[in-house]
Amino acid sequence: MKASSATDKYKYYLNKRLQIFLNSFDRSQLQGRKTGPKVVLNALPKSGTHLLENVFFKLPYMRHSGRRTLFIEIQNPLEKKLRVLGKIRKGQFQLAHMQYHSKVLEVLKKNDLKMIQLVRDPRDVLISHLNYIQNIDKTQKSHRYISNYNTTEDKIKAMINGKPNVIEPFPKVLNKFEPWLDKKNILTVKFEDLIGDKGGGKTEKQILNVKSIAQFCEIKVADARIIEISGKIYSKKSSTFNKGKIGNWKNVLDSKTQDHVNQNLKKYIFSYGYDL
Repeated sequence: MKASSATDKYKYYLNKRLQIFLNSFDRSQLQGRKTGPKVVLNALPKSGTHLLENVFFKLPYMRHSGRRTLFIEIQNPLEKKLRVLGKIRKGQFQLAHMQYHSKVLEVLKKNDLKMIQLVRDPRDVLISHLNYIQNIDKTQKSHRYISNYNTTEDKIKAMINGKPNVIEPFPKVLNKFEPWLDKKNILTVKFEDLIGDKGGGKTEKQILNVKSIAQFCEIKVADARIIEISGKIYSKKSSTFNKGKIGNWKNVLDSKTQDHVNQNLKKYIFSYGYDL
């Protein structure tokens, strides 16, 4: 869905809310209201959140919280956002783009919330973000800003450098999510290990990661069901779907721009678990 207006975005979210409502009345989801875990699915934007969301739509006992994706930016007031975490009920999962803050960690512990942190190669995240602000959601200030540049190289450089009150420097964004990666009792999952063969990954890794997610959330699922779920989570129906492939940055960027990106993001490429 390309959102050229606020109306387009509203229509998309209205349709999704209807799907969430209907799904919540499945027999297994009703049982989860008593016994299911409370789960937060967190990721840096454009890291493939909807892939992880699809896993939880198909796991037994789990239902969507019904709330829109929770954004927590540490430079903004936290209190209202923290209350959203406290409202998550048994058998619910909540999508989130939460930058690290010690108060968020405290609320997770206090409310017995299980958190899964999805990560993706920062270079693919950067390319996906460019596609989003350039071609999908044209209502943002960043769309007008990026449109001033003619080449992909210049647009990428503009995103890395950022502009006050328009778009935050990309390394600074990576820095704000990075602390989640070494916190105890949080499961980190790589997009590349979850995408499966349809997205250029490996089926075996996909199955192992879906199984690890179920075990982390203490959801008992037969191996045959894990395999079935794994085969159905890749989807192009997301409103923000781009390529959904591993390593697409190599196809989009020329060698000169690749070198520039690697030089500027080197620290985070390694800390997020990837190689140059």
